[in-house]
Amino acid sequence: MGAVLAFTPAIISGMLLVHILWPDRTFWSIILKACLGIGIGLGLRSLLYFLYLLILPGHNAFIYIDLVCLGCLFIIAAARELRGGRSGWSPGLLPSLTPTQRALVIISGIVFVISLLGTANYLLRRRQGDWDAWMMYNRAARFVYFDQAHWLESFSSQMDPIFHADYPLLLAMNIAAGWEMLGRDSAAVPMLQSALFALACAGLATSALAAMKSVGQAALGLTILWGIPVFVNEGARQMADVPMAFFVLATGTLLYLYVLRGSAGLMVLAGITTGLAAWTKNEGSVLVVGAAAAVVLTFARRHFWRSTLSFAAGLAVPLAVALSFKLFLAPSGDIVSAVAGGSTNQLADVSRHTLILQYLWSEIKGFGSWGIAGLGIGIIPFLAIYYVLFRSPVSPEHRPAYSAGIAILIIQVLGYYAAYLVSPYDLAWHLSYSSTRIVLQIFPLLLFLTLCASREAEQVLAPARQPVTE
Repeated sequence: MGAVLAFTPAIISGMLLVHILWPDRTFWSIILKACLGIGIGLGLRSLLYFLYLLILPGHNAFIYIDLVCLGCLFIIAAARELRGGRSGWSPGLLPSLTPTQRALVIISGIVFVISLLGTANYLLRRRQGDWDAWMMYNRAARFVYFDQAHWLESFSSQMDPIFHADYPLLLAMNIAAGWEMLGRDSAAVPMLQSALFALACAGLATSALAAMKSVGQAALGLTILWGIPVFVNEGARQMADVPMAFFVLATGTLLYLYVLRGSAGLMVLAGITTGLAAWTKNEGSVLVVGAAAAVVLTFARRHFWRSTLSFAAGLAVPLAVALSFKLFLAPSGDIVSAVAGGSTNQLADVSRHTLILQYLWSEIKGFGSWGIAGLGIGIIPFLAIYYVLFRSPVSPEHRPAYSAGIAILIIQVLGYYAAYLVSPYDLAWHLSYSSTRIVLQIFPLLLFLTLCASREAEQVLAPARQPVTE
């Protein structure tokens, strides 16, 4: 309960900020904004704690700053609501469901509960997380919490590169902030943070599909995402891949919504989620490039300056903090050091290209498999077959939304590919250790775009009857 209370101000602040920037009040938009607010709130609280440590280390006063920020956002949101008047509220009720929709919702609910129990079981069995969690994120949080006055010394270049002192600090700063609020270190804080990002990612994909397609399509998306073991397991390992997946999905979804709704606040939020991705993992810097390219290319002919400036406004602060950390505090990372050391010669090594492509093809075929003997096929081939069989025509006004999402996916994959090419580690080990997790980072956005471009599940399972002609 203490961990829940420690995260509550950040989550509410995130939801208020999302509502201030995008004051849509339809039912599914409210759910979508709540899920967005969880990840954005945790991300911005991490940035705030980092800046607080730079200015006031060792004062143990962050809880007051956190509450002041919450109070300011509440006042701004309340003032806007009062100025807009009560007549602006029209959230409506949960729409009535057809028998097919009810069946799909029940199935997705069963899958969700079973997977949630699996996540909880994994968290309780491995309270300190897996290797990357306690080696990097929880370790960094402990350095900060137990010696806050000298926390900058924990980013020494003398630290073995295997501990990745250069990794962005979103998870570590949230953990340390939670411990400061509790007054003690507790495994419940990183455990809850891991679960919150998993729930937010699933909730965001589901509510976005419900808002833009149908309840049945949303239920199908939830069943797929929470029905694959890799998402359930990674959501409980206290690592940064599911948070990274959340921010990739959030950025793609917000750009999609911007095409449909045209609200500048959506583009500001897309900039925020892109910048927070760079504060989450090194791979987030690739998302900055991909999302910026998507904005420029997609909106070059329509609302270019408004969309670009809005995106830049949201991106500015989180990216500035992430770059400051990388340039002035963190030691050089392994990939950067490898490039500086001349490993670019590996770019022409045909055997490396071959091995990378083999692993990526293996992930395409087997990602999300259920470990059933004789069935090594994962979810992506089934998703591709579903799209081929049931794809729906894309209207011209929706095409920029897909173009933006596809651009993000392509550039993200190219970034991963380049990182593997110059990797200083044994390539086979590096691929086997991380290839599944990098596919996980982009899979929720791939799932969202595929289901948006496909016919609704209701139409597939219960097509409308054609009138009988004589």
